[in-house]
Amino acid sequence: MPTFIYRGRDKVNEVKATESFLDRLQSMMQSETVYLEEMSIFSRQMHLLIRSGVPIISGLNQLAEYTRSRKLAAALKGVSDNLEKGKSLSAAMSNFPNVFSPLIINIINIGENTGHLSESFAHLHEYLNFEAQNRKMIKSTFRYPVFVVITILAAITVLNIFVIPTFSHFYINLGVALPWETQFLIGMSNIFTRYGLILLICLIAIIITIYRYIHTSKGNYKFSHFLLRLPIFGKLYRRLILIRFSQSLAITLNSGVPVSQGLTLVKNSLNNKYIEDQIVSAQELIERGNTLTQAMSAIELFSPLENQIIAVGEKNGELGNAMEYIGTFQSSEIEFDIKRLNDNLGPILIALISGLVLIVALGIYLPVWNMINLVH
Repeated sequence: MPTFIYRGRDKVNEVKATESFLDRLQSMMQSETVYLEEMSIFSRQMHLLIRSGVPIISGLNQLAEYTRSRKLAAALKGVSDNLEKGKSLSAAMSNFPNVFSPLIINIINIGENTGHLSESFAHLHEYLNFEAQNRKMIKSTFRYPVFVVITILAAITVLNIFVIPTFSHFYINLGVALPWETQFLIGMSNIFTRYGLILLICLIAIIITIYRYIHTSKGNYKFSHFLLRLPIFGKLYRRLILIRFSQSLAITLNSGVPVSQGLTLVKNSLNNKYIEDQIVSAQELIERGNTLTQAMSAIELFSPLENQIIAVGEKNGELGNAMEYIGTFQSSEIEFDIKRLNDNLGPILIALISGLVLIVALGIYLPVWNMINLVH
């Protein structure tokens, strides 16, 4: 809320301006999170504004007024203020590392030094849009299985705590032989009711311990390696990292960043300690005089096919285009993998739910049917 100073004859009074309803509504609709889609739109808008000859400070102030993210709006206003103080755009952005990644800052820096700032924002728009689409695709793939698993766990909890105990008291009082399905349900219910709190505390303790361990240097390295070795999902995760690596390196190389510096920027955007250490090894090979093709062989992400594409691109001086081709090719492959995963997950989840329903139904109704048969 803006503040004005009223200077009276004998004293100075501070008067707070009343914020309009539309201003409050706009503030409520804005978000604290900066999404990739918003950064992609920001990059495209900056590309168009700079190409149209709009001053950068004026463009940043306009975009800050219309963005939905409060965090991005505050960062843009801060960048504008730093520009007015004489800082360069990349230096001003570096003051907001939670909004602008090192990759973005370095690409902008290259654009400033080469006089191709508009093209740098265009490259960033393509990359950020590509990254946002990949994340959206992955989230949409796992949203349904996660929802089904959570629903199953909730149903099991309700059954074992509220439903099965009622039937178990009834059947135990009858003193009849119970089928294994009913005994299994009663045993599971007894575990939930008697030791449920202890099991919950142990589960929370295990989760906290694992969480703290994977945030250590050694634990993060092992967990990153473990994710790549997972059956089914490890292949998907590996392909996703390869896409991010290829697209990131392509944009840095096409923007004029040296290979070694580009690998450093790409390494910081992968979020996988195991692959990051391999990239460091690749950088050391390049510094010793090895070619990029030889260095890439030290990274597990690349198959012989990708190494051949890199070799051809390096030989023809089109390494950026080669990496971009690898990213595009892997994107089509990951779409096929996700479609196949969805086709397989559906029947598996249906079979799991059907088996759960069958066991519950048999466990509850088999004793009743057995009593009816005894009567007849």
